[in-house]
Amino acid sequence: MAKFKDEVANNTHRFFINKLPELLAFAGCHEDVLLSGRDFSEPKVNSSKKNSAETIIFRVDSARIMLDAVNDALYSMDETYRKIIQLYYLSNLRNFEVAERLGYCEKTINNYKLVALKTFAVRFVATQLSNGIDKKHIFDLTKTKKVA
Repeated sequence: MAKFKDEVANNTHRFFINKLPELLAFAGCHEDVLLSGRDFSEPKVNSSKKNSAETIIFRVDSARIMLDAVNDALYSMDETYRKIIQLYYLSNLRNFEVAERLGYCEKTINNYKLVALKTFAVRFVATQLSNGIDKKHIFDLTKTKKVA
């Protein structure tokens, strides 16, 4: 797993690696939904006897609302930064492949990825607030540990 010196970039990296696939699964979507910019209507609900229908519907709706915030945050970013995140995290390309596709050297992509992750973190918090997500349910990727 990549390790960034910046804690906000690390938080955002972990969000894309760990939490985003979980949200997509709850909403019954794949990464291609975020790549295409489509909405999250008609989710597929996988039920289990352990979960009540109400819990499943809540999870699906919550995931769809959060994915809307991810989508809005991505599409509010500079195109180059958005493409880096999409290619690296949603298309699962490696740094050299992203660099090749965008026409930059690999070192530039590494630098841009750091900025892209930090930019996404700030925009994601703002987008969640503007989309009406309750403050106690917000994924705040900008939080860092306070060192005394």
